Amino acid sequence: MKHRIVIEHAVGETRAAVYEGKSIAELYVRRWSEAGKPRAGDIVCGRITRIEPQMDAAFVDLGFGPDGFLKFTNAQGAPRLSEGRYIQVLVTRDAEDDKGPVLKFDSVADGEKIGLIKAQSLEEFLLTRFPNAKVDKAAVNAVDDALEIEVAIAGGGDIAIEQTRALVAIDVDKGYAPSGFDVSLSACELIASQVRLRGLGGLFVIDFPNLRQVKQREKLFDAMLRAFDNDPNVVKIAPVSRFGTVEMTRAKTHASLADVMLDSRGEPTVETRAVGALRRLEKEGRANAGAKLMLTATSDIFDWLDADTIGWRAAMTDRLGARFDMIKGDIIDVSADR
Repeated sequence: MKHRIVIEHAVGETRAAVYEGKSIAELYVRRWSEAGKPRAGDIVCGRITRIEPQMDAAFVDLGFGPDGFLKFTNAQGAPRLSEGRYIQVLVTRDAEDDKGPVLKFDSVADGEKIGLIKAQSLEEFLLTRFPNAKVDKAAVNAVDDALEIEVAIAGGGDIAIEQTRALVAIDVDKGYAPSGFDVSLSACELIASQVRLRGLGGLFVIDFPNLRQVKQREKLFDAMLRAFDNDPNVVKIAPVSRFGTVEMTRAKTHASLADVMLDSRGEPTVETRAVGALRRLEKEGRANAGAKLMLTATSDIFDWLDADTIGWRAAMTDRLGARFDMIKGDIIDVSADR
């Protein structure tokens, strides 16, 4: 299948959308605040902080966030691993929550300086995932919609997706539709597309309307298998239980949209709202060339932007010129004064 990658380099973040045909299959967001963070595909020099024989693994300080996790089975060809030793590793899965990234041994370190040796940009990462994809530069505006908890099912009913620390819970509600079985079958394709779109992985529990007939549960299981058949990640699905639930796992290699943009309560983080305000500022600035711009921001967003830990002022000045300012207010707004 042909793929097209659309990249948007905004102030504060880089977004990407992967299209299959005319539909968006995957969405990605990388924040400037995480510059230097080891990601899947990166080569990093790290120092072994401790060996855990019972886990057959070592923990490696990478200079950013929690220590990485190196299973001995992923350390073939490595010298004797000991605490304090410096090695180069390949990141195979991004860090998540309070867990460090998963690693694979790459080579003996040339020196004793911890940090990135070879980092992939988001575009490079995606071209590794989709080698023959065409790359375009344009706005990526579908991210916010992909964070909605509830998504309607064509023909009636809806699904609700909630990402927790332990698992991803998906509830299928038939609403006013007459047949829970028909809604469940229709939900399979929607679940598969939404899981991939949002970059979700790990353990899933999907609660379908109760199906009493064994044949219906078997048909639903087959529909789930077909729905995930083209997913590039490894997906394992268990048969439908007599309670109408399905357990499945999906390999996770990178942070999901929720990991990047939402807090532990599922609400947008201050950074997410601040970067959103910057998007509005730049959009207004491009629509009103030469106008004096004023960004009104609530106190938490104002304080985050005022600290300017990511260098957004200089970047925005390069794009719009020195014609914007910022004040505190009760709402987020951008005004243009000619």
